[in-house]
Amino acid sequence: MAMAAKHRVHNDSPLGDAEAGAGAFVRVIELKGTADNGMSEKGALLAAVHRSKNSQHSLPWRLGLLPSVTPRLRGLILLNMVCIACASAFVVLKEAQETTDPFVFSSIRFVIAAAVFSPFLRKALRDERAVRAGIEIGAWAAGGYLTQSIGMLTADASRGAFLSGFTVVVVPLMAGLFGTAKLKRTTWGAVLGALVGISLLEDSGAPASWGDFWSFMSAVLFGAQIYRAEYWSKQLSAKAAIPMLSVSVLMIAAISLASTAAAHPQATLHLLANPGEAALYLADTQLPWAGIIYMGCGVTNGGLIAEIIALQDVSSTEAAIIYTLEPVFGASLAYVMLGERWGTSGWVGAGLIVASCLAAQLMGVEDLDHTAKHDDPPAKN
Repeated sequence: MAMAAKHRVHNDSPLGDAEAGAGAFVRVIELKGTADNGMSEKGALLAAVHRSKNSQHSLPWRLGLLPSVTPRLRGLILLNMVCIACASAFVVLKEAQETTDPFVFSSIRFVIAAAVFSPFLRKALRDERAVRAGIEIGAWAAGGYLTQSIGMLTADASRGAFLSGFTVVVVPLMAGLFGTAKLKRTTWGAVLGALVGISLLEDSGAPASWGDFWSFMSAVLFGAQIYRAEYWSKQLSAKAAIPMLSVSVLMIAAISLASTAAAHPQATLHLLANPGEAALYLADTQLPWAGIIYMGCGVTNGGLIAEIIALQDVSSTEAAIIYTLEPVFGASLAYVMLGERWGTSGWVGAGLIVASCLAAQLMGVEDLDHTAKHDDPPAKN
């Protein structure tokens, strides 16, 4: 969130003189980007990358990606790739859940993702705040993911993509309602515009369903996650970012497994009593392994790494605009790959949602929290 005295990154940062008053956040775990006068000070824990004095050396392996282009262009390319990957998740979920239980799909997906991040857990356990932050952020994210998966059982992928965009309207609302920011008239206009857009969207294409409700609820839960991630972004140091994320992904995996057990208690008890059958089940060729691995390693882990690299060289405002296009990419992929179609009112509603999200990000709220984080760089006049 933009602070009373704007902070700028150090001169030796790859961001140069770009404002870091509000960063972009990890979209892979639904921590979207916000603008300089928007809703998030540093946009979750990825903002720690912006605060690092030696960020050019903090991720040396980034230099091997797209070496023939400028750092800024590389960042823009990577962010667009992440945005398209996240948009494709709606199509992958929709297709996978025609044959696979959503709880089972999510459990396997996040167990794989958590396994990749497991080397960072030992470091996370040395920092109590990183563990607490990871548990809370992971819990909100897990709720968002599970309701999103349930929603995709009956909702159109394209409609779910645009309903998810309501997240960026929820965040400034929470900041205003809980007294951490002052709501502008633009925010209320964005809320009204988004609601009108949703009503038009529901009136077009496939009939409204409970899946639409769950898709909307996932946006609310992801909004709560973003709001709380803002708080933790002020508490954690730069070196705690990745360890915290390892705890978050592990928490998502744990809640996904618990939800699977709650949804299928008899099958869970049977597999616990006969663990050998669990291995046989996982070896079943009917499981959409391509989609599971793509979502776990590609969208979750690959997207996170790409964002860490990209956000060292791209401003938060540019990232916010790119992320606003995610529903557009999602609807386009659903149009091509799933044959989903809308009427005129549906496209008008989709346009209203995108415009409202962009307005909320670029002109959302005024920060009332003037306390600087302990490892923020000094303000420059």
